[in-house]
Amino acid sequence: MGKINKMKKMLIQAINSPIITEKSNIFEALFRVLKKQLKEKDILVIASKVLAITQNKLKSVSNEKEFNQIVAAEADQIIGGKKVTLTIKNDIFTPWAGVDRSNVPRNTVILWPEKAHLAAEKILGILKKKFKLQKMGVIITDSFCRPLRKGIGSIAISHAGFFGVIDLRGKRDLFGKKLHYTQVAMADNLATAAGIVMGEGRESAPFTIIRNAPVVFTDKKISKKSLVMPPKECLYAPLYKNIIL
Repeated sequence: MGKINKMKKMLIQAINSPIITEKSNIFEALFRVLKKQLKEKDILVIASKVLAITQNKLKSVSNEKEFNQIVAAEADQIIGGKKVTLTIKNDIFTPWAGVDRSNVPRNTVILWPEKAHLAAEKILGILKKKFKLQKMGVIITDSFCRPLRKGIGSIAISHAGFFGVIDLRGKRDLFGKKLHYTQVAMADNLATAAGIVMGEGRESAPFTIIRNAPVVFTDKKISKKSLVMPPKECLYAPLYKNIIL
């Protein structure tokens, strides 16, 4: 897999953007706001919502019944819930199958991007060519809630250009004991770090550049399954093993 870069001070810079609409082109929007800011081994974090908007993944809704119908159509599995419908979408636990009503016009919802892993690869390739870069990364991110923890973080729904998980199993800890389970969720952790500066409200900062991230870059295509684990191996499996398909 290669070696992680020597630790430097990691920099996280939010990039503001004019409002992106379904008539916008994601690459034109990126070129306009990035200008010459990207450097070698940068990671660009993109809010899934702006990618989905440029893919015209907006739908009109006039009532709660229509909203629930869209959720049911988008979900791979509906787990349940009253105020919030918990679902599985693309192997991720997420409310309402990623269908979102925030930061879109009234009576409108937005879905998750189509084939986000392929979109990340395409964006990576075009940006590397545009800015003449050998190594860089891309993360498509969305908000995410963790069990029994207040507040919203972020998760990488796809990424490209670097290994999103660093496997430390078999390595030794400070006291020489072998690690049996530890894998570091680099893509998800970087998504959450970017989410702090991107915000969830009126910030209008759908892009973030992360510089000096301690990741291993790669030219290999990243599998869309690279960040997920089989349900039976999950730490929280005892909570849902009888209901997940």
